Amino acid sequence: MDRVALGAGVSSVVELSDLWSAMRSLSAGEPTRPTPVDAEGAVSRERTADGYAMTYEWTDRPGREWRLEFPLERSAYREAAAEPHGYLSGFEAAKASTHAEQLTESLADASATGERARRSLPESVRLEGAIGLVHSLEYVTDAESTGAPDYIRTVEETLVDGCGDCEDLTYLLVGMLSQPGFDYRTAMVILPGHMLAGVHSDDLPAAYADAPTLPGGTYVGIECATSRPIGDFKDEPVLAVYGDGVEYIDQSAIADTGEEFFQDPTQFQTIADASARRPH
Repeated sequence: MDRVALGAGVSSVVELSDLWSAMRSLSAGEPTRPTPVDAEGAVSRERTADGYAMTYEWTDRPGREWRLEFPLERSAYREAAAEPHGYLSGFEAAKASTHAEQLTESLADASATGERARRSLPESVRLEGAIGLVHSLEYVTDAESTGAPDYIRTVEETLVDGCGDCEDLTYLLVGMLSQPGFDYRTAMVILPGHMLAGVHSDDLPAAYADAPTLPGGTYVGIECATSRPIGDFKDEPVLAVYGDGVEYIDQSAIADTGEEFFQDPTQFQTIADASARRPH
């Protein structure tokens, strides 16, 4: 995450429609073409008559090898890139993405070493496969990949570009895990200068029953930019968790890190303080 400000000095509760407006991105315009894909990386891309034939190969944390082929229309990429997104609208768009749904369905057919019946993969295996796919994509900053200080990629852009920063990768995982193939309650989790995914603890497979929860006790964190076990994340304070509205906010931690966020207030958006409705 390049820049985000969280609730400092905001005392009123703001509804989702207001949050949506407040979190509009101040980023650069539509990229003219996909980011080049590293020929030696985990992603390959071929141009087709009407789009892109993507191939993803990765190894998940338990060591299973995966391969997934996924087509995506050029028009869908362009339409997604033309739609401006902020942090909240990007999160909501990822959960509603038809391509995230198709990708989740394709995961059931992806080959996983040692698993014979593709369509009967255990939920825990599919979950590790989805996380492994996200981890396999190259981490790049917005400045490196787009030349913009802050750019919110859609699911479609991240899939075709084969890369993204922490919020892009978080939205991709959130998009997949929110689909009927998993149907998890998901959240975006904001740390100083960083974002990760959150999954409601009650929705995770039994194998992760002991995974530590985030502050607030509802969600379990999943790192998307680095490979870590479910529930293990960067050792920094959790500033806010946004799932079905603002689920958790730490005003004292925000105040402690406020100087970093307010170097250029014109580049920041605000998640409103919801403590009046949800005291913590």
